[in-house]
Amino acid sequence: MRRDSVNMPQAQSSPLPSRQLHDHIVARTCRLADAMLRMSSRQIKELWQLRNTDLRLLNILDQGESLTVTQISRLALVDQAWVSRSLRALKARALVDKRADPNDSRRTLFSLTERGRKILDESRPYAAWTEDVLLRDIDARQLKSLLDKLEANTQGLVEFVAAAPDSVGQK
Repeated sequence: MRRDSVNMPQAQSSPLPSRQLHDHIVARTCRLADAMLRMSSRQIKELWQLRNTDLRLLNILDQGESLTVTQISRLALVDQAWVSRSLRALKARALVDKRADPNDSRRTLFSLTERGRKILDESRPYAAWTEDVLLRDIDARQLKSLLDKLEANTQGLVEFVAAAPDSVGQK
């Protein structure tokens, strides 16, 4: 997303009624995400001794190629320090492997171990069941298409904000 292609809104002189923010797509998405995380985190912790965030990193590494902390951080949309700490814990449990990049000794690559892949394979039926329950009476293809578009737009927004000066959107 090019910086000049986005018109940043200026602050309103009168505040929006709080109800409008309650219905704001970001607020609604966060509430839904929090509810879904609470629903699944108990089972994930109980069955695999993992936090949802750990499972998220394992899923990113499930793509097959070895990735750097920076790449994982971008894909997970979380900061690198958090990713580094989580990967250390996952490595201690032998769920991820760590090695030097053969092309650049300054970089470290992480990949999924067989044990990590086994946990992902065990968790897939549970994830499919919870998705089936959640998507009852919803066209899953349309929803997935919408989510793909939202993720693409989110990545563009993340890149825009990262490149913008601190004063963008402020008076």
